[in-house]
Amino acid sequence: MEAGATMGHNLHVLRVDRLGKRYGDRWIFRGLSFQLNLGDRLVIVGRNGAGKSTLLRTLAGLLSPSEGKVDLPEGDPRLTLGLSALEQALYPQLTVEEHLKLAADLRGCPPRSEELLDQIGLTYARRYPAGQLSTGMKARLKLAIATQAHPKLLLLDEPGAGLDEEGRALVKQIADEQRGRGCLVMATNDPSERRLAELELELAN
Repeated sequence: MEAGATMGHNLHVLRVDRLGKRYGDRWIFRGLSFQLNLGDRLVIVGRNGAGKSTLLRTLAGLLSPSEGKVDLPEGDPRLTLGLSALEQALYPQLTVEEHLKLAADLRGCPPRSEELLDQIGLTYARRYPAGQLSTGMKARLKLAIATQAHPKLLLLDEPGAGLDEEGRALVKQIADEQRGRGCLVMATNDPSERRLAELELELAN
């Protein structure tokens, strides 16, 4: 699969070459090769346990591949890469606004707190501790953190989980905005989210 084949005039954002990940004797996925260019949006589908989240974490560099290679965008990955994942931890005692400021400090970028709080609809909850947030509010905060530095590569794991209709519209807005910044890789089996991407990769493990 060469996802960027129709956009060859653009520099690649993500290149994956014969990527494989295994635990013990079991291969979660193997032999994955594809390239994504500016504007490409890829959705990864597959049954539960097929390795969707594992692939995203491997693309993000959180897991080491068992074989193959991932070429990420040039530059500091703290700025060029954004990830929102179901298992992503928040600090229960820190407020929504404090999470944005902390993430910005760690990345070395402006916090953009006012802009992001307005975009994700949590201005009213800026001083709420994360431990008091609903599942949907936590999902919105994770999206804000992932997009804070305008990353070239945005990785989203089940972004609509726990979100209402308004929250799902936010996911679509983020997916549309990402087209002009770089590329999007999203792991989901949700039909409405699958329609946000033009390219699809199915894990059949």
